[in-house]
Order: sequence, then C-alpha cells, then structure tokens
Amino acid sequence: MQAVSTQSIRGWFSIAMLVVLVSSVLVWLIQRNPIPRVVRIATGEPGGLYHRLGDIIAPTLKSGIHRTIEVESTRGSEENRELLISHKAELAIIQGGATSFENLSIITPLFPEYLFIIVRKGSGIESVADLKGHTVSLGTVGSGNRASAIQLLQYYMLDPSDLDDTDHYFIDLLTDASLDAAIVTAGLENPDLKKLMASQQFQLLPVTNSTAIDLTHPFLRAAEIPRGIFSKHPSVPGEPIPTLATTAYLVAEPETSPKLVSALLKAVHEESLRLSVPTLISRRDAPDWTKIGMHPTAHQYFYPTDEVGELANVMESLAATKELLFALGAGIYLLWIRWKKLKEAETSRLIQQQKDRLDGFLTQTLSIEEKILETKDLKLLSELLAKVSRIKLKALQELTEEELRGDQTFAIFLEQCDSLIHQIQLQRIARNTAST
Repeated sequence: MQAVSTQSIRGWFSIAMLVVLVSSVLVWLIQRNPIPRVVRIATGEPGGLYHRLGDIIAPTLKSGIHRTIEVESTRGSEENRELLISHKAELAIIQGGATSFENLSIITPLFPEYLFIIVRKGSGIESVADLKGHTVSLGTVGSGNRASAIQLLQYYMLDPSDLDDTDHYFIDLLTDASLDAAIVTAGLENPDLKKLMASQQFQLLPVTNSTAIDLTHPFLRAAEIPRGIFSKHPSVPGEPIPTLATTAYLVAEPETSPKLVSALLKAVHEESLRLSVPTLISRRDAPDWTKIGMHPTAHQYFYPTDEVGELANVMESLAATKELLFALGAGIYLLWIRWKKLKEAETSRLIQQQKDRLDGFLTQTLSIEEKILETKDLKLLSELLAKVSRIKLKALQELTEEELRGDQTFAIFLEQCDSLIHQIQLQRIARNTAST
C-alpha cells in the first residue's frame, strides 16, 4: 500500500479548498440576481430605430443568456421608463433628456439622435417661428420625441397651444395632407425617417441658435445634419443643416442581473452591430458619452482595470475564505491581464494585415478607374463592372475586424466601389444610347 505523504495531503487539501471556494462563489452568483425567464426590451414605434435595434439585439442576447426575449413596441422614452419602474420590462431604450434617469442605470450609450424640423414643401414655413398656427406633429404622448420638441418650442417662446398640435407619429406626414410639419428626434438610420425624406416632399429647417441651446441644456448639444445623408442624387439635404443632438441610451434598473447586463454589452459591442447601425457609439468612446451613473457591471466592462474592486466586494461577502479568494483572484487577474495583452497584440497584427489587404483592394479599384476613363468598349466595361463587384464582395468577406470596418479608409473603399459601379453603369447606358 502506498504511503500517504504530507505533500499529497496538502494537495488534497488545496483541491478541497478550491472546490469549496468555487462552489461558494457559484451559489453566491446564482442567488445574487437571477435572470428572469422572459426578458422584455421596451423600445419604440415599430418603424423606428429603437424597435429595429431591439430586433437586431434580441437573437444574440437570447443565445447568450438562453432566455426568451420579447421586443416591446411603445410610445417612447417616458413609457419605457414607467415600464422599467413598474417591472413590466427588464431593459429599455431611453432618449437623453426626455425623462428622468432617477433609479435607473445606464448599460451603454447607443447612438446620437438628431433633432429634425421637417416641413412640407410649399407650406410657407421658413423658420421655427413660422410653425405658429400650423398643424405640427410633436410626437406621441410619452415619447422622447415629444419631450425634445417641447424643449425646442420653449426656447423659441412657443407653446404647443400656439400650434395645431397633434400626437401623430411623424410618418403620418406621408398619408395625412393636413399635417404641415413635424419635429422629430431620431437616429440617422431611422427607417421611417429615411422613407419620409426619400419622398422628396419635405425639407429640413435649421435650428439657428443651436449653440446657445447647447449651453442651457445638459442633454442637448449643437450638431449638424450632413449634406446628402438621405440621398446623394439629388442631395438630401442639399447642404449641412445646423441642429441639436442628444443620445439614445440602453438602460435598466440598478439591481439588474450582472449576467444579463454582461450578455447585453457583448451583444451591442462585440457583435457586428455597427454594420447595421453605423452610428453606433463604440466601446472605446462609450464612457465619454455617459454623463450619469452606469450599472456596476457596465462600469467594469468599460473600465476593466476596476474589476479588482468587484473582487474585493465578493471577498467581503465570503469572509471565511477571503484570504484564499484574494490570492486566487490576484492570480486570475494577472493571468487575465497577460492573456488580454497577448490577445490585443494578436488583434493588432490581424488588423494591420487586413489594413494592408484593404490598401491592395484600393489600389485595384484605382487601376480600374483609370481603365474606365480610357475605354469605350462595352464588353470591357461589363468586365470591369464584374471585377469591381468581385473586389467589393471579397473585401466584405475577408475584412471582418470591427475596428477596421469602422475605419474611414474602409468607408472610402466602399464609396469608391459604389462610385465606380455607378460610373460604369452610366457609361454603358451612354454607349447603348449612342449605338441606337
């Protein structure tokens, strides 16, 4: 029979302590804040960006927490807050400045929202003051859209009673000729907003005193609607429009499960969400866009070096094993830091490789552009069109790093491809017309 040594006893003791420690931590985490069986996300109108974002996030979140996800249509920010406070929703999207954030915690800022003053062409409305007496949609009751519209009117010494105020959703401008205008706060990718502006029936008014309003409202800042953001040919708007902007936030109650918050942050910042919502605020920039309290798990996510503080809290709740937990936590933390540095170095190398590949694609498109200018051959133009399409497809398949796709060079490459395709198509039409 093999003798039992003090070394083996110490080994068994260490393993036993480790099992007890891990079991205690797991029980503590499970009992701390369980995730409900159904997670409800309060968003906004079905055709708006809030609702669209909820639909995009839901599948990834479901795979991360293995719960049923329900995306709720609502009137907007004020209703979303009430749903959270009354425990009829677990998560919500709320517009900054539209309602109180008291007793709520920010999980992450999502995207900037711009204030659009949309007027029907031929209505005679040339300024905010001209809205007086006209039928204007300020947004549905309970929406952040209505709250920001009223703030704007107050600055210009106007009251909703000075207008023929309606609580229509702004897309009704397309079907209700009695509506003269709408004051809308929305993200640039809002599907209903794009549809409205694409109709060419409306124009945007500037907020001429946006800088002054910026100084008096904590959630509003001076901004500019870019020229051609809704259409290139013709450009809509035809020139940059001064306006105001705020921020859309994903929020929850402070006691929301850390596991749910963590999965949600991964769904927003570690998936390819920016491909669907290009104006999504990146993980790197998110802390600069958050002016009020973050959920503790979100704070750890955006400031990973602060995770030692969370470990300290766990140790206090497990006083019997706090020395062992501290040693274990310190070791894991050091290993994590090392792993993170290696991962960052690997990611940096991969991004550089993909940047070099992107430069190669750009060079190919420049070569094709020269050939387009030099040829009149329809067959060659068709070959060049196919080649540009293959280059673009290959780039989208190979260049998958989120940081690279958010880089301006990648945007320039895509715009170059679209421009070349457009040039070729125009030349082919011109050649076909000339030949007939």
